[in-house]
Amino acid sequence: MPPLSPDRWRALSPSLDEALAMPADSRAAWLADIRARDAAFAADLESLLAEHEALQESLFLEGALPRILRADDVPSLEGQIVGAYRLNSRIGQGGMGSVWLAERCDGRFEGRVAVKLLNIALMGRAGEERFRREGNFLAKLTHPHIARLIDAGVAAASQPYLVLEYVNGQPIDRYCDERALGIEARIRLFLDVLEAVAHAHANLVVHRDIKPANVLVSVDGQVKLLDFGIAKLLKGDAQWGGSPVVEANALTREGGAPLTPEYAAPEQMAHGQVTTATDVYALGVLLYVLLSGQHPAGTAVSSPVTLMRAIVDVEPRRMSDVVVSRTEDADALAHHASRRDTTLGRLRRVLRGDLDTIVAKTLKKNAPERYPSVTALADDLRRFLRQEPISARPDTLRYRATRFVGRHARAVAAAAVAVLVIGGLIAFYTARLTTERDRAQREAAKAARVSETLTGLLMGADPIANRATADGLTVRGLLDAAAERVQKELVDQPEAQAEIFTVIGRMYRRLGLYDKAQLLLERALTTGRAAYGPEHASVAQTLNDLGALAAEKGDYKTAAASLESALSIRRKIYGPEHTNVADTLAELGRIYQDQGLNARAEPLHREALAIRRKALGDAHGETAVSLSDLASVLRLNGDLEGAETFLRQSLEVHRRTRGEAHAMTATTLHDVALVTAARGDVASAESLFRQAMDIHRKALGDGHPLVAVTLNSLSRILRDQGRNDEAAAALEGALAIARPALGSDHQLIAIYTINLASVHLARGEPEAAEPLLREGLRIRALAPQLVPNRRRIFPEDDWTVGATKSLLGAALTALARYGEAETVLLEARRDLDAMSPPPRPDVDANITRLVDLYIAWGKQDKAARYRALLRSSP
Repeated sequence: MPPLSPDRWRALSPSLDEALAMPADSRAAWLADIRARDAAFAADLESLLAEHEALQESLFLEGALPRILRADDVPSLEGQIVGAYRLNSRIGQGGMGSVWLAERCDGRFEGRVAVKLLNIALMGRAGEERFRREGNFLAKLTHPHIARLIDAGVAAASQPYLVLEYVNGQPIDRYCDERALGIEARIRLFLDVLEAVAHAHANLVVHRDIKPANVLVSVDGQVKLLDFGIAKLLKGDAQWGGSPVVEANALTREGGAPLTPEYAAPEQMAHGQVTTATDVYALGVLLYVLLSGQHPAGTAVSSPVTLMRAIVDVEPRRMSDVVVSRTEDADALAHHASRRDTTLGRLRRVLRGDLDTIVAKTLKKNAPERYPSVTALADDLRRFLRQEPISARPDTLRYRATRFVGRHARAVAAAAVAVLVIGGLIAFYTARLTTERDRAQREAAKAARVSETLTGLLMGADPIANRATADGLTVRGLLDAAAERVQKELVDQPEAQAEIFTVIGRMYRRLGLYDKAQLLLERALTTGRAAYGPEHASVAQTLNDLGALAAEKGDYKTAAASLESALSIRRKIYGPEHTNVADTLAELGRIYQDQGLNARAEPLHREALAIRRKALGDAHGETAVSLSDLASVLRLNGDLEGAETFLRQSLEVHRRTRGEAHAMTATTLHDVALVTAARGDVASAESLFRQAMDIHRKALGDGHPLVAVTLNSLSRILRDQGRNDEAAAALEGALAIARPALGSDHQLIAIYTINLASVHLARGEPEAAEPLLREGLRIRALAPQLVPNRRRIFPEDDWTVGATKSLLGAALTALARYGEAETVLLEARRDLDAMSPPPRPDVDANITRLVDLYIAWGKQDKAARYRALLRSSP
């Protein structure tokens, strides 16, 4: 059946659980009753049930459980080949087998993975084919917060193995504690876990072993859920027993079956029906631990017998009570609260009420009394964060009023005071209050008129929103005059001043006048916070524009912080499905993409696209922008077909809604050209680049940074065709634009200079290449981790320091400065080998340059040594 939407899955999930829980011979009549009321709903249910039954056909855990292995019982397998992977080092050992850090060795691509070698006893005699079949199915379970099961197979000697995405991170509870994350931050991190579990449930996969060790948070703050699907591959009766295992890594497990007693649901302990509600229970235990720091069973976890009794029979204590009644002394309790960035009293108050209720619902002993789906649990947590009524509480007028007051405490308090004052003094001050009210209304109307007039004037000068045909200096002069006018005339109207400064700053940014934009936007932020407070729609807009500006200047740390703040404010004000939220999601996705973090960028772009499609429709210009953003991620991930499909859709919408001469149309043409070039059609790519550049020049002016980006892209096509003179001219033009617009230290300057140096080397001009390469190295050293504007350029432009040093070594060799060349090329080799993984093409190119150096230098023995390295490289 086709993939289900989140809304459709949310509707089907409770009925699916009900069907799976009833006897098979009762389902036909039950489905017939549903079909009479909703034929489409019944058809979807039947498809899900058929798919579930197909996956349940065979069980292969036959025979006795494997004995628990100790790490020193297992001989070293280092260097052995399993499937397409070479085992490098053991990183875990458990009852199910051993876990190895490995790398792909068949030459198709490079990368590190975790290979789990399973005990042969886990497989039945007829299990190999089923294991492969289900492994292929589960390998398609892809989500940014799930550590993907890449492959599953059976190696020599019937050795079953799993290949999983390798995650370098910490268990979620340790990650939160070490960073002293507050309650809200922990819940937001937990929501990422819920997204992953909901995705798997929609694909009929239940985890059955959710626990902190299987929920890692990577060094960049990305949640990854481990071992999803392995429970399905190793399905059998859940037996709890055996000796403890050596858990050297989060990928190991307790022996026997995919079950950890501390996080098992009552039905698992009683060998009952396992459904999605089983995962809901485990998620509740995990949330209880994250928020309170203690297991729901309390001290009962110390004994298997008492733990089982606690899980099956004993209702857990409320979290808000647990945090103040632990056995530690007062200092220890205070330290425990400080690890949640609060005090003990505040911690108890935050947990009391809705959070207590939400977690208690997940931990119900009777599965049908829990949340009907993981999505329903996530919805209630988001309502808590927005201080809205949760579904787990009675929908009473008193409760709703309490939540309303919580969301609007300041306004309600002010209103209450005003009522009391007016009630007491109404007889004496009616006339005065009326006069003050009328005056305030007149002033507000005046400010609104001023704001509306000036905003309309400035939007007319927006080169992105409108096809600017006026000379760039005229537009710039208009903005300068408007800024001066607002500064003088609206000094007593800070609200209007803040909003108009934001508009002017945005226009300066789009014209490429970054210094002026920075000054105006910072002034708007200061004025807006003073006028409105820290969490206002106007403040969020200014933060959004400041983030976009910082990104274009290459300051990604500042950009991400500003956009995250804007996103937080906008979600609180507008809810999760507003177009303003989509605007910030899109900007934030571009930030991560520019840094090469495509796995973090893609879900943000998909969320923004979904919001815009729902709110604006498929034919809206902003929806087209989201299509382009998502296409850019797909292109960099190698999905050229998917990228081109989205770009063609985007281009059609831009042409229909904005016209051929619009800057956004040109930008999309540029991205289509990138895909065309990646497919090898250089002639068509060149034509598209030139079309995009002509439109950008007419719409934005000859000196806009987007023109420089397109010139750089065009140079790649020209160089690949051997047209080096034209390529050099294009790059010199790009630098002439970028240096005054971006400053001498921007990472795009490094890209353009290194590209130009490589063209000079191709033309046999090492004396021209050397200073450019040294300039590129200087800039790269300022921020080597940043890869700016990756979404708009070729992946080949991602010059590392090692690759740039290698080019410099080639230039010095050509200049017969052999001693310097040797020093630089050997440094380049060390830099490239230190990368994880080493970039093979760059490593081989550097070795080739060392061979060329030693031949030119007359050191044939060294040349032969490095030539041998080339022959032996994979």
